[in-house]
Amino acid sequence: MMATAKRADPYRKLLRILLVLLVVFVALVTAYFWLDRYQKANFDVRQKEIAEKNEQMMAEYKQTLAEQLKNISTTGETVSRPEPKAQGVDVVDLSSFPLAGGQDVVVTRGEALTGGLLLLNRWHALPADFVMVEGELKSIMAETNFRVPTKDNKVLLFPEAIKALDAFVAAAKADGVEYYNIYEGFRTMDEQTRMWRDEEAKHTARYSGDALTEITRRAVSYPGTSDYQSGFSFRVGAYNKDDRALNQAAFQTTKQAEYLNENGWKYGIVFRFPVQGFPSADTVDKSYITGINLSMNAYRYVGIPHAAIMHEKNWCLEEYIDYLIAHPHIAYYEDGVLKYEVVRIEEGITEKEISIPQDAASYMVSTDNMNGLVVAITY
Repeated sequence: MMATAKRADPYRKLLRILLVLLVVFVALVTAYFWLDRYQKANFDVRQKEIAEKNEQMMAEYKQTLAEQLKNISTTGETVSRPEPKAQGVDVVDLSSFPLAGGQDVVVTRGEALTGGLLLLNRWHALPADFVMVEGELKSIMAETNFRVPTKDNKVLLFPEAIKALDAFVAAAKADGVEYYNIYEGFRTMDEQTRMWRDEEAKHTARYSGDALTEITRRAVSYPGTSDYQSGFSFRVGAYNKDDRALNQAAFQTTKQAEYLNENGWKYGIVFRFPVQGFPSADTVDKSYITGINLSMNAYRYVGIPHAAIMHEKNWCLEEYIDYLIAHPHIAYYEDGVLKYEVVRIEEGITEKEISIPQDAASYMVSTDNMNGLVVAITY
């Protein structure tokens, strides 16, 4: 006997649909509840961030105001700028006083990269946009019409450094000191990388990982951190085809080195890596701040105003920039007369508008590769 087919109950079907809809509704309500809580929590976080930012801005404003008030006496009179010594050289801190304006100029990123103070060391690498100015590098020998001898015609520097070398070599020759030779200048990233890998290969049998990096770094800077990659650093020697004794002598024992160390700063040239007893017996070790503990005949063009201050204070490049960060406005006087004024301001991303004194004879601007733009004015 065939079983009778059961007829579908429409009410039960409707009940199942209602249950599904109820579940969906509960899920939506739950999702809305958690989303609302999340939005409120996120809003609270943003409100807290804004409040903290406002507090920070207020604290900065109060600090700036307090610094300004330091320059005002209790009688309401503005404190006078510090007076330099009447005799000799004096470097005066004017950080509490603004630089006088008058001439508005715009500094491009390219100008900043080729200004002379680009800091490169193990802690500060070559900026990614440096490639935009590599085309401005020139052959020292070609630019000076062979007045500055080099190892070959491929020794390159930026034009301002070449001009300084040309002027220095001419002055030295006039004083009876000749036969300078520039053995090395700008290194490309490929050249520095090749040098690094060659040195690294000497130690791979005994070292690996960080230990290998450190042992390699003792002789060669990591690619992107060599001062030779700045386009302002160069290695100096002395060579005369008719003077075998000069050619075989250690450079720092020659009169050429003595003259350069005593007078290079007058042309914007400084010794780059002072270590204990080098280049002279009384040299104080600066390797702890430069990161280089090698006796190298490496010199660097930084510009005359900066070189004059570094010479007077016996600072290496790192020390000078650190001082400018702490004292962003300084002046250099000779016998009470203002010769140079240096200010450090926040660097622009692509270009920066600055105002320099109306009576400035000239100025130079450079990035320090530490988010600062350094302006040097000559009077």
